[in-house]
Amino acid sequence: MVSKKPQRLIGIMTLKFLIKPAKTTVHWLLIPVAAILITLWPTLSSGLEFLQTDPGDTLLNHYFLEHAYQHIRDGQILNPENFWSPNFFWPVKDTLAWSDHLIGPAVLYGLLRTFIRDPYQAYAGWLSLTLGLNYVAMRRALMTISPATTPAWLSLVSLITVFSPAITIQLSHPQLLSLFLMGPILVLCNQLLTQDPLENFSLTDWLMLGFWLLCNGIFNIYIFVYGCYGALACASIHVARRLRKKSFRIKKGIRLSKAAAALLLIIALNLIIYTPYLNSLQTFGERPSELILANLPKPASWIFSRDQWLIPPLLSHGQSPEGWISGAEQELFPGWLLIILIVATAITAITKKAKTSHELKLWMLTLSILIVGSISIMDFTLWPFISKALPGASSLRASSRVGMVIVLFAAPSIALASTSWITMQTLAGRTLTLLFGYGAAFSSITAVDQPFFSLKEWRKEQRLVQDALSNSTCDVFWMEWENGPEWRSHVLAMHAQLSTGIPTANGYSGHFPKQNWPYSNPSGDGAYAWMSLYNPGKYHNLRPQTDELNRCIVSVDTTSNTSKLRQIEFRDGKPINLDINFNPGEIIYSNDQIKIAVDNNYLLFRVQISNGDESDSAWRLLTRDGKPIPAERANYSITDARIKKNKLLIDDTNPIERIRYTWTINLDNGVFESQSMTKLAQ
Repeated sequence: MVSKKPQRLIGIMTLKFLIKPAKTTVHWLLIPVAAILITLWPTLSSGLEFLQTDPGDTLLNHYFLEHAYQHIRDGQILNPENFWSPNFFWPVKDTLAWSDHLIGPAVLYGLLRTFIRDPYQAYAGWLSLTLGLNYVAMRRALMTISPATTPAWLSLVSLITVFSPAITIQLSHPQLLSLFLMGPILVLCNQLLTQDPLENFSLTDWLMLGFWLLCNGIFNIYIFVYGCYGALACASIHVARRLRKKSFRIKKGIRLSKAAAALLLIIALNLIIYTPYLNSLQTFGERPSELILANLPKPASWIFSRDQWLIPPLLSHGQSPEGWISGAEQELFPGWLLIILIVATAITAITKKAKTSHELKLWMLTLSILIVGSISIMDFTLWPFISKALPGASSLRASSRVGMVIVLFAAPSIALASTSWITMQTLAGRTLTLLFGYGAAFSSITAVDQPFFSLKEWRKEQRLVQDALSNSTCDVFWMEWENGPEWRSHVLAMHAQLSTGIPTANGYSGHFPKQNWPYSNPSGDGAYAWMSLYNPGKYHNLRPQTDELNRCIVSVDTTSNTSKLRQIEFRDGKPINLDINFNPGEIIYSNDQIKIAVDNNYLLFRVQISNGDESDSAWRLLTRDGKPIPAERANYSITDARIKKNKLLIDDTNPIERIRYTWTINLDNGVFESQSMTKLAQ
């Protein structure tokens, strides 16, 4: 009789051979793909008829990605001036440094765009690839940090951190989503915290930590600064442990020369990239410190978010007690399962029952430092002191974005703590535990009411603008609008510029041209008048502007599916027609004949019609020597205005010096012609 033992052995080996790749597929492919589908469901399920989240920052970042791709595709890689001066905000140059450059993300986008003809499909592919890489990098890092953690827990912790609502809510700011370089930073930070003896964290390791941190600078300044924040917390603990143990020796480590060369290379790349940003700081200055502090996370921010999640937070918009939430981008709710597991991790660390108790406590200490150092309680915060050690921190407006990195730095502690948690011994018990755990995980990251817009309608409107421009001789254009938010039209004009190659005076960015660029005024005449009258060349580098350039104004009527285009004539560097639709603010003087108002700190006037009908009486800009007259003029103020012999006479009085100037103004165009001075009696 033949023994069945070898047959059983072969069967068991065959089963193991089949199970291992199946598990690998589940952990490395199926779980992240499912999370990507959940996160990008409105976009992917519609076949790109819809796109998350809005046609503002979403498509602004897509513009920068496509601009970088076209720059390289057209062989302009050795012409950095073209890269840093995309053709929006015409005629201003060097405008890319007013927003995120997206150089790192553009590499991935460019690879996809090479094979995908449609730029919006490439954008959706880039989003999917980026989210997937975030998961892979986190799971790989956790495998190194906590090798004793079971594969199921590694996947679950990676899932609830990189797809946390605190991170995926940034789909509206996709430049912040490239977080996969945090993986090697977490591994090196773990060595900083747990290396024993301490000198085993060698000089090579320090250099490599600096290298990976600076690699984030090629992707995004926020990720770089807050990555440095996490590393600073770990380094502080490492130094404190060295001081306590009086361990001051530093080993060279292996491959020191290669690490030094890599660090020098990445420093050089960052210097090249951020030199234009330093130049823009000279123009716009640093972010006000009070703005940065106002936007720091509040205690309630961690349980606050938009009302869009399957398992909602405690606080949402319109349901938060007064004073609990303030500042920009405070939606830091990380998902209920992540909150529950962090609490369980803290309990595990306190009870000292964890096999990895020492490492766990150090990671929990790191997480505590990151939360306490960035939080603002009744306007008290440690951030002003900490941020001085973080390069670039003074330029970050939305300081609440530090929450993303805090979520990522929570992952190692949960993974370490999970090795001490009780697991079911039976197959049925393990199956139920997995079903419950992953059900809770996917529920925590699922949004049921995600914001999106009709990409189909947006592209239809974009084509109308493109068609009008393609059949014209325009050298530059301004797109007017009637309905909808201003930023939507500016970004649409930018995409039309990319498609046609014709520069646009429209634009949208982290900054706007000085002084008083007409962001909210749809008038094309007003935009071109601003270029000639408000002297932007005083603050910015400009492209050549000649009268021979064909300056066009485009408008779109989506109801009739038509577009209109007209040209505006220039003479001596100024528009011939100065009858511009300004938006007056405060009325500073009024009588039966004249109204004088302020628009962006410049003076406007309008003639009062005797019958009260002002529909044909346009506001006009008061100009002198080709420049607008400012509303703020030291101690002078308008005290009288009248019409005499078809001229506008305006009294500008200084009561302190007892002087009054009477301006003579051309009533038809608002141009200053002359003035006379009168000394007032004491």
